[in-house]
Amino acid sequence: MVYRTPRVMRPDESSSHQRRAWIAENLTRGVPPRRLVARLCESGLAPEQALAEVESVAAHPAVVQARARTPRHRELEALLAARAALYRQEHSGDGAPRVERRRGLSPDEFFARYYHRNRPVIIEGLMADWPAMSRWSPEWLAERFGDEPVEVMAGRESDADPDFNAERLRRSLPLRELVARMREGGETNDVYLVARNSLLLREAFRPLLADLRAPAGYIQPDITAPDSVHLWFGPAGTLSNLHHDHLNVLFCQVFGRKRFWLIPSWETPWLYNDRGLYSAVDILAPDVTRFPDFARATVHTCEVGPGEALLIPVGWWHAVQALDVSLSVTFVCFDQAARNAEWRDYWIGPQPEKVER
Repeated sequence: MVYRTPRVMRPDESSSHQRRAWIAENLTRGVPPRRLVARLCESGLAPEQALAEVESVAAHPAVVQARARTPRHRELEALLAARAALYRQEHSGDGAPRVERRRGLSPDEFFARYYHRNRPVIIEGLMADWPAMSRWSPEWLAERFGDEPVEVMAGRESDADPDFNAERLRRSLPLRELVARMREGGETNDVYLVARNSLLLREAFRPLLADLRAPAGYIQPDITAPDSVHLWFGPAGTLSNLHHDHLNVLFCQVFGRKRFWLIPSWETPWLYNDRGLYSAVDILAPDVTRFPDFARATVHTCEVGPGEALLIPVGWWHAVQALDVSLSVTFVCFDQAARNAEWRDYWIGPQPEKVER
């Protein structure tokens, strides 16, 4: 695991336990004890009490072991920083970072130049033979499947962290009602049918698979297998904030447009990855005062429209915003002996309950 550049965090004065946890986290990130003592004094602790707490935490065996590993973490961060510098040098004459666009890209070149090199690419024309491209629209779905209940994430705008708290936002409503809300509600991030709702695994919606095609040579031909293909459906304005996936993803846009922000996987130390697959940085309004290392990140932006496919390489940080009412399909089973490459060292559990004051 790679930690971000150490920074002093604001001590939580709600309890001694939280304060000691704050001290432990900063010590294991390499923050000098004297800085923690000074910050604790600023928060109201007497100097002798602040020093005693820092020394007590520093003597705990778990903290001693964690601090012993700090130099190795810094070595890894330095290696990734060198990798990032080489990447920026490679693209120094290209102006703003961009994602390559290719038409007529062969599967062999796709895997050799992009997939295996952990680089994104937008592929044009890959979905030309999909019946979905001429058939799928919100109105067609409402007419064909309108009475079927669908599971969505609702109430996202009232939740400060809707992607991380997705389980508690699950709601069910008829597809016809969802389409009406999308068409009448304008731009909103309040309701979204996302991949984790597994719509295409439901028997009533399996006919939709006949409107898709596994891109030959890119994706395993059998797309009826569980979890090989997923559907995303939402209004203009839906936003999935900065996160990374634990697999390579081929993102195919059927209806509407989406804007992407992408940041290389090797820049993880600067992404403030405090929990799970998520970054604490708001991509729409990055606060570089609060998150200064984010200013070092190489941010690529691109737009993916109908008929275009984007390879999101494993580990690449990305945020996605719908510019229109949008229908998207994603694949994760690539046409290789190893179907995908998984980043296994991650946590995607529920958000820990906050300690009450």
